[in-house]
Amino acid sequence: MKGRKFWCALAALGIGFATAGASTDAFAQKKPKDKPAAPAPNEPATSKKDLNFDLAGVSWGQSIKAVTEAVGKILDEDYKPLYAKVSPGVKMQQLDAALAEEKSAFARSKIDFGKTPVALDSGPLKGEYTYNNKEAKLEFSRKGVTFHFFFIQDKLWKIIAEKKLGEKEAAGKDFADAVAKVAKDLGVAGRIQAADAAKGLYAQEVDWKDAKTHLRVIERSAATVAFAYEDQATLANLTTLRANKPPATNEVDPAVAAVTRKETPPPEPPKPDPKKAPKK
Repeated sequence: MKGRKFWCALAALGIGFATAGASTDAFAQKKPKDKPAAPAPNEPATSKKDLNFDLAGVSWGQSIKAVTEAVGKILDEDYKPLYAKVSPGVKMQQLDAALAEEKSAFARSKIDFGKTPVALDSGPLKGEYTYNNKEAKLEFSRKGVTFHFFFIQDKLWKIIAEKKLGEKEAAGKDFADAVAKVAKDLGVAGRIQAADAAKGLYAQEVDWKDAKTHLRVIERSAATVAFAYEDQATLANLTTLRANKPPATNEVDPAVAAVTRKETPPPEPPKPDPKKAPKK
């Protein structure tokens, strides 16, 4: 859902937050035609409640090892109801194997963003990481939600939760509905940012913040929405942490540049025509 359709959908939902800065809110009423639209705010909307990604034992700054252990405990809790239904024997052994495999799969999902490009570059996670800056990612699926854990210098700083959209889905029936639900829960309309690849925005987003966390609700598709939680302290220092910058897409290859910098020798003078007599 893009541009005007998105705004119309929000209007149809009847969302409106009467605040002093309503002219810049994502769901503000339209201005009269004779007045120019107010510029978009430069900062995310400040949430009226703490932002929470609902993963027990997981917190910003944890190492890959610590997050792996925390997710292992989450899986242990998820399996408790299943264990309660079986007696010691073959079925319990099957549960043991399934639980062990899920934990192992999470550990094996690690991707290091070193010097070699990865397949994620052509997917929706493009722009969420950089290369050669000690970054890595782990992936975990639970109860229909896929979580992507992003690390920089072995510290957790971002979690992206991909959720399903639909009439019966908790996230919402579509992107506009998902944004409206979050706005209602947080008590304030978010800041809308249109897709702009030049700014690293590859899809439309609506965002909020609190003292510790920045939340971006990202438009994925008609069937999926993403919720990206980011550590504010890391965001403030991200430029320094990402010291190695990718080359510009229109940058000339260094080898080519070296050749072109060399002076081109002057052309050879034309050879005299033996059929023509020399001038006296």
